[in-house]
Amino acid sequence: MTFPKDGKREVRATLEQHGLSPNKKLGQNFLVDPALLDAIPGDAGVQAGDRVLEVGPGLGGLTRRLLGAGARVLAVEIDHGFVRLLRESLASELNSGALGLVEGDVLASGESLHPEVEDWWKAGPPPRLVANLPYSVSGPFLGRLPGRSLAGAVLLLQREVARKAAAGVGEEGYGPLSIRLALRFSVSLGRKVPADVFWPRPKVESGFLHLNPLGDEKDVEEGILREVLRDAFGQRRKRLLPRLEKSFPEAARRMRELGIPDDARPETVAPSVWWEAAKAVRIPSS
Repeated sequence: MTFPKDGKREVRATLEQHGLSPNKKLGQNFLVDPALLDAIPGDAGVQAGDRVLEVGPGLGGLTRRLLGAGARVLAVEIDHGFVRLLRESLASELNSGALGLVEGDVLASGESLHPEVEDWWKAGPPPRLVANLPYSVSGPFLGRLPGRSLAGAVLLLQREVARKAAAGVGEEGYGPLSIRLALRFSVSLGRKVPADVFWPRPKVESGFLHLNPLGDEKDVEEGILREVLRDAFGQRRKRLLPRLEKSFPEAARRMRELGIPDDARPETVAPSVWWEAAKAVRIPSS
């Protein structure tokens, strides 16, 4: 079987040929601009031999480019129909070991990823994450990235999600996601992507998000940090420290030591201060 070609007409024809169609619940919008697909591996800094995780490969347009750049790819696809198509169209790459294919949801229950993804992640050096991330999974998936090592990531996301992930202190959208990412990565927005390079055409604009690991990443218990942030940002109109003191008195005390006033708003507090606050929280012994 030859690999499906790119372009709106070709993608639609391939889907019809295999009895497939985009699933709105899964956020399936296929990138149909060959030039943009060609540019992504280079923008992501993918080199021959790199380990790359791709989430939501769909028809495999980006997968083919990553393999062409010499990457060893693990692709995770939840839709059985597309898994079947990929197994046929990329059989030689699967047989050679250049490509691994996991069928299932990349987000397992709890705080872990799919077990096969977890095993692959631990089996070698830190991978790169390169994906046209389905809209339905982008927020929850990004929220789990700070707990694990990455060589870097380039993600095509809904523009609003990318903007929130890259927001700085005091900027619109600054919150738990951007704070957690900023403690491990240098986060920046890439080029905007118009809706007409996708099929079906989404109602929103997309954009690239770049994540480059910090050399001095701040390690903290991820569960504690998440709970402190959830508590603080859950009621933004109330005074931050008196409210936080009820649930996490050690965190509130540490913030006061760092000069944060009682009436501060959570969106004005820098990631480094949130890190210090979470570090101060004591876990009750069982």
